Amino acid sequence: MSNTEQPTRRRLVQAMAALPLAAAWPARAQSWPTRVITLVVPWPAGNPTDALSRKLQPLLTKALGQTVVIENIAGAGGTLGVGRVFSQPADGHTILMGTPTELILSPLTIPSVRYAPSDFRMVGLFGRVPYILVARANLPQSSLADVVALKNKPGGNPLTVGNIGPGSLIHLMGVQFEKVSGVPVLHVPFKGVPPMVQDLLGGQLDVAFIPVNGSTMALIEQGKLRSLGITSAAPYPLYPTLKPMAAASRVFEGFNYDVWGGMHVPRATPEAVQLRLNQVFYEVSRDPEFREWARSTGTDLAAPMNLAELDTLYQHDIARYQAIAKATPTGS
Repeated sequence: MSNTEQPTRRRLVQAMAALPLAAAWPARAQSWPTRVITLVVPWPAGNPTDALSRKLQPLLTKALGQTVVIENIAGAGGTLGVGRVFSQPADGHTILMGTPTELILSPLTIPSVRYAPSDFRMVGLFGRVPYILVARANLPQSSLADVVALKNKPGGNPLTVGNIGPGSLIHLMGVQFEKVSGVPVLHVPFKGVPPMVQDLLGGQLDVAFIPVNGSTMALIEQGKLRSLGITSAAPYPLYPTLKPMAAASRVFEGFNYDVWGGMHVPRATPEAVQLRLNQVFYEVSRDPEFREWARSTGTDLAAPMNLAELDTLYQHDIARYQAIAKATPTGS
């Protein structure tokens, strides 16, 4: 054997010896999931995040070949549910269906929280929707301009504004509403959107910010709730008849807020599992019935995004929402 052949043969032997080790990595990645997967919803049943999760559940079960179950863990501004996911092994078998409130904002205002937004990674984005300011049907003020005019009538009862916990985006919008309108406000916390809507329907609550969705629009069309405007700079494409709050009253210029829902896992979750979840999320999101349902809820589905693109969006919104929280005192 020549001197030139010996190194070549040695490299070939080394490469063959390494093959079992290299093959083991994709094999381990392909073995996930190995047991039941839990989708944790940090809000009560009936919440928009819960509705999304229950629509995705059978699609994910089919795509992953493993049973997917939903666990509602509500309380403390959604942080109990996030804490539950964070306390579990980061192996992709416990997944969070999250929003900016419990992932980004609640940790700023609840001292007992032991996680940071950066401890999680978004692996799938459902979509973004603005909020709609709705009022009980029998509120004496029939328009947003009429509500703002209350600032010139001191001595009356304060306007009651619902929220889903201190530091939540809905709470921050309520505080900002009070600040820019000058209207005396009483902030009323609820455990989630559904009980807040129930009090609006029952006439025990004056107004609240709620994500635009089909069920809320149905209540407005039936005359059970009244729309005062949406929190976007332009009309929302799916419901173009909704007027932006700024169009109803100039004091709300720049009053632009929206919310997203997405699938998150602890950042320590193996990259191969994150990639698979990202692929599966957008695979099932193409289901025609799911897309039709999403549209019926008032959600314009987001275009597919890879992990790097989702990282950019998530980091941008961490900075954005933290800036909003710091600029909006929530001592009310």
